[in-house]
Amino acid sequence: MKFFAPLLCLILLFSCSEDRKASVGPETIVEVELVDSLVVNELNTLVIDDYSPENGYYLIKGTKSRKLYLVDDKGTIIKEYDILHDGPNGLGSRGAMGYRFLEKNRWVAQGLLDGYHIYNLQGEKEKTVPHNAVGLYGLTIYTMRTTFHPYVNDGIPYIVGEEPNSYNPAEYDPKKADPSFYDHVRTVYNYNLETEENTLLETFPEAWGPRQERRFVGASLPFVAYHKEKKELAVLPIRGDQLFVYDFSGENPILKDTVTLVHRFRPKEIPTFGPNDDPYLSDYPQFTDLRMLGDYILVEFRTKIPTEVIRELRAKSEDIYNLPEFGVALKQYSKPYYLLVKDGKQVGVLDLFPVHGALNFTDQDGILYVNDNISPEVERDYNVFYRLRIKEAQN
Repeated sequence: MKFFAPLLCLILLFSCSEDRKASVGPETIVEVELVDSLVVNELNTLVIDDYSPENGYYLIKGTKSRKLYLVDDKGTIIKEYDILHDGPNGLGSRGAMGYRFLEKNRWVAQGLLDGYHIYNLQGEKEKTVPHNAVGLYGLTIYTMRTTFHPYVNDGIPYIVGEEPNSYNPAEYDPKKADPSFYDHVRTVYNYNLETEENTLLETFPEAWGPRQERRFVGASLPFVAYHKEKKELAVLPIRGDQLFVYDFSGENPILKDTVTLVHRFRPKEIPTFGPNDDPYLSDYPQFTDLRMLGDYILVEFRTKIPTEVIRELRAKSEDIYNLPEFGVALKQYSKPYYLLVKDGKQVGVLDLFPVHGALNFTDQDGILYVNDNISPEVERDYNVFYRLRIKEAQN
């Protein structure tokens, strides 16, 4: 018995050490902590489109009012822009799909149908650049993300981003389920705002699994994120398990990292899509967002409503999105999860935020902004954006 206690302690110590070692890896649970909050005294429901660390200003828009505000880092509204009209200084009464800073003294509005409008901080339009799509075949408007990233390189303004209308579906129809789709279709672009030259970039890299295997897994048009300081471009096909990171410091992006993404709620096998398959009748949780987050890249996916539940809802109505039961199912089954990437590898996962709301924005200083305004926990006459920071992430 005299030797039992020390031996037991040694066994427990070894066991605990092994447990800690096993917990380190791509699926390590990473915690975030509340830093503070940005409070904007405005009745209209607001979302953040961009933040400039150079001047401490935010571009914040109303979800219903479509108004654009310039807000400082204390939450004070510096300016409400009068641009929702068809006059020479306006961009149309419908507003824009999104707003991003070009430089600290200029910002860009992505018009719904008529290109990009460049303004100074006073709200005076300097230039309108034509749209860079080949046509209008479809339109997706996101509430809390933008699809374009303005930047300046050698004094020349550019936009890098994602444009689904960069190809004609009549020429490359996804319904044909032909894997050669991935060889030809390009929706990632780099747009010179000075010369109006639009360059389409590699969209489905040759190293992407489905392209290598010559399997069609849906259109899978990728998300794009860009880091201005690092001059780093991230491309994420929405189905699969690979993130591609490029060095974009030169004229063309150069692939530097291919990251395999894993999560306990994402299957390793990617389902093949046939010509008659309904993408809504699939339990496969495709990726739903991509963000730059300081030194990290944040990848989001959402779990799916089970196909049998979707079939039950469709039996009640083809317009299932307006059924009260659909909202209940969405809340019950569709949960967001986040994968964290750093230095070319996945270093952890985020499962829960310590505050109520949904991810709205991330900045290059490593701050996550959680929006509690669209479906607030408590009704109020002002807007709150919780600012969170990664507490711990192990490589």
